[in-house]
Amino acid sequence: MKLLIVDDNRDVTQVLSSIVQVFGHDADEAGDGHEAIEQLQRNQYEVVITDAEMPGINGIELCKYLKLQYPCVYIIGMSGDPLSLKELEDAGADICISKPVGMNKLEEAIESLPHSSRDQSASRRYVA
Repeated sequence: MKLLIVDDNRDVTQVLSSIVQVFGHDADEAGDGHEAIEQLQRNQYEVVITDAEMPGINGIELCKYLKLQYPCVYIIGMSGDPLSLKELEDAGADICISKPVGMNKLEEAIESLPHSSRDQSASRRYVA
């Protein structure tokens, strides 16, 4: 599976990228929403993992963009702020994870991805 990890904290993107590679997935990294959109225009992704709070195009705006332009991309939103998690959900994130994101939480979120051509009827949920 090909994933795009979006966070303005480079350490976070590197750690998450390493984690998903341990699970056998390929991951690209973007430092903000603008960079993520550029990556999306050049590559195909099945999953985008995005932080909510970023300068420029934040994760909430990125979720809205993804739902309009790439509706089959599965979105995992993450934040340490419960209000931002709700905003991510409202913007279209399929799963919302509270930060700090642990290896088990991330694996659970990725593994819960609907495998049958992105079943859009799957309910959105939080991974505690």
